[in-house]
Amino acid sequence: MDGAAASTLTAQTSRPAAEPATTTTTATANAPRIQQPTPQALPSRSGPSSILVSPRQKGNPILNGVRAVAWEYSDIPADYVLGATTCALFLSLKYHRLHPEYIYNRIRDLKGQYGLRILLTMVDIENHEAALRELSKTSLINNVTIMLCWSAQEAGRYLELFKTFEHAAPTSIRAQQSSSYSDKLVEFITVPRSINKTDALGLVSNFGSIRTAVNAGPEEVGLIAGWGEKKVQRWCSSARDPFRIKKAAKRGVGRDDSRATVSRDISRAEGDDLIDIDATTGPSIPTRAQADTRPAQPPAEDTFHRPAEDEEEAMRQAGTAGKAARTAIQKSQKSGTDGSGKSKQGEELSEGLPTELQIEIFGYLERLDLKAARGVSRKFRDHTSPSLFQNVVACARYKALSAMQKVSLHPVYQTYVKELIFDGSVYDSALASRFERYQAQADQCDAISTGFRWENMARYKRYQLLYREQEDMRTGGILFQEVSRALESMTKVSSLVYSPGPRNIPIEAKDMKDILPRGAGKRWGLEAESSYASFLDSCQHGIHHVIGAIYASQYSRIREFRVEAPGVPATGTEFTIFVFDFADQQHLEAGRYFFRQLHRLKMNISLRHPGTLDNAINGNALPHPSSASSLTQVSNLSTLLLEAKDLRELSFHLTHWQPSAHHMYGHLNPHPQRMFIDLGLNARWHKLRSLSLGGIHATEEELMQLITRHRETLKDVEFSHCSLFSGLWANIVDEVIHSTSIFPFSLKRVNEAVIEQRNFQDLTAEEMEHWQYEGTLMLNSGGLRYFDEPYGKTVYSSQRLSTEEN
Repeated sequence: MDGAAASTLTAQTSRPAAEPATTTTTATANAPRIQQPTPQALPSRSGPSSILVSPRQKGNPILNGVRAVAWEYSDIPADYVLGATTCALFLSLKYHRLHPEYIYNRIRDLKGQYGLRILLTMVDIENHEAALRELSKTSLINNVTIMLCWSAQEAGRYLELFKTFEHAAPTSIRAQQSSSYSDKLVEFITVPRSINKTDALGLVSNFGSIRTAVNAGPEEVGLIAGWGEKKVQRWCSSARDPFRIKKAAKRGVGRDDSRATVSRDISRAEGDDLIDIDATTGPSIPTRAQADTRPAQPPAEDTFHRPAEDEEEAMRQAGTAGKAARTAIQKSQKSGTDGSGKSKQGEELSEGLPTELQIEIFGYLERLDLKAARGVSRKFRDHTSPSLFQNVVACARYKALSAMQKVSLHPVYQTYVKELIFDGSVYDSALASRFERYQAQADQCDAISTGFRWENMARYKRYQLLYREQEDMRTGGILFQEVSRALESMTKVSSLVYSPGPRNIPIEAKDMKDILPRGAGKRWGLEAESSYASFLDSCQHGIHHVIGAIYASQYSRIREFRVEAPGVPATGTEFTIFVFDFADQQHLEAGRYFFRQLHRLKMNISLRHPGTLDNAINGNALPHPSSASSLTQVSNLSTLLLEAKDLRELSFHLTHWQPSAHHMYGHLNPHPQRMFIDLGLNARWHKLRSLSLGGIHATEEELMQLITRHRETLKDVEFSHCSLFSGLWANIVDEVIHSTSIFPFSLKRVNEAVIEQRNFQDLTAEEMEHWQYEGTLMLNSGGLRYFDEPYGKTVYSSQRLSTEEN
């Protein structure tokens, strides 16, 4: 077997190759060489493969919607990192209304990082137009892209898409655009519903151009083959109707006379406790009600709203009620009544007082009375709303600013606001630095109750927290920003008020309970107030933020500036001459702009330096400012008074009056006799009708010239606690009676510096009381003017007056 096998193998080996094998070898030798593909450089993926989530987003329901992409927690400045150059911040509009400063701090913390910065905004309120408008302005300034979402699932889907398309080319989402003229023409014509390409070609072929087709009448368009009545109607409506829907254009409050109707809807839909006001009519927001309730007027989107099942049921009920109402009206038209049993002739009597008169009457009521009237009667509720929201409080406190912002964003309440009140009272830095000082001051305050030490320590901690918030807002410019935004919405504000005393609002009641009131500490006598500059920065510059906001927003409707006098006993932060110690020229320009718009100025101002006040503690007075700085403050005040050229009413009262001019003005000017001119009271206001001066030391000539300069316009004059360096008050009264048409005219506790060769300041208290004059200009039965004086207060004894009285 082995030999046979070997012979067979030899025979096979020596046999010639088959023909197919030869053909294959030849084809392989002639085939082209295989080219290996060149490696392509893939884009760099330096960013994380998953979405990075900040720990502050724990519990956010939008994370449940992120399923297609992995995510993990990481310590990042943003809320979400979606790539190497992309981040996102999450914001709920409901939270934004309560904490408007939050998003600005978060954007600031990014410090310019990331090329694409997304603000993922959850629209969870209905009155969102004003908030989104404000955020849009912020996004333009800070290079932020706003993405709106209406649900947590939608927000999560946006995060997935941004991460998925991190390295995608722009062509993947770019729409196909028509390139030729004919394609663009067809695309334009087919915009109205049910008009197709065949209809577009027929329209152009019949009329030759778009212009002719747009101007064609419905009868001409209807002659085209395939164009039915609906297509003709839709084409003509699209070509001729205005772009803006009329129903949507009428939303909001456009006129003052619509307030009663709108407030009726608000009171029913939102409740009486939507926005509350404090004892000084400053508005606030109670915790159980939010500003994101249904607006008084439906927004434009409601025009296309599809009702849900429960809404349809309500509509059916409303339709049934409407049929009954129409039936009652038809019967009333036949019987001459209005459907409620009242005749049309008696409708005016049933309405009671006119709306305008009711609003004026409600303006005199206190807050509690207004709330009671609003709760008792629906009709009264309509008319009390304007009085409830006539003013808002602005100050360096978060809750008060939030209340102001909610009023400014409300579509109706913002139209009621006529007055902006600045609360000048501040928390004391010295009291916030040491518990012993706080407790010593609290023991002297009868307005609060003290208890165990641990209770007092808890209250002290609250005081410290409020102080830190105040300083953060003051140094961070938050007050300036919020007032600027509020003025964009509250377009009817015409008055600015400086309140030296605390103005608390009800929403702050829990925070303020049993803690030391603002302004209770003696800032000028404590060691923490170690410098004059710190006193100015912490106490006096708050009003600069408000005036600066008015200047920055170019708000030109403020016509009145009223500075209230401190209460008795004095609390809060009194308005002093140091307000006019401007840090830079920009402050002076803002003051010029503000005073230029004024028609009424009522200023109660103190010229006393903090170190000279009577209640300085242990002699720790502040260092006295330089004379140059003092003269600069007076000069700035004079400049602003000269700038107010349109003044109609001027009330200028210096507080803390002293019989000695040196005691009042000596620390500001070594020559007190010049203070009348230095204060700018020698100016001329061409429209001045009312003048009231208090605490002024001047000469008879200066007051005479002041009256003479305004003889043609001046109608009302009052001098209170004024003293003459030289001359007699009798001569001034004589000039007013016989040379002017001023009426009324009055003197209140005025005096002359020299009494029978004795200085008035050297007299006893009883003698001063006797030599202070009072009186009022009166008319006798014959229509003649005379000066009526209390018994024993003779100031006018002219022979001419005796002749006229006879």
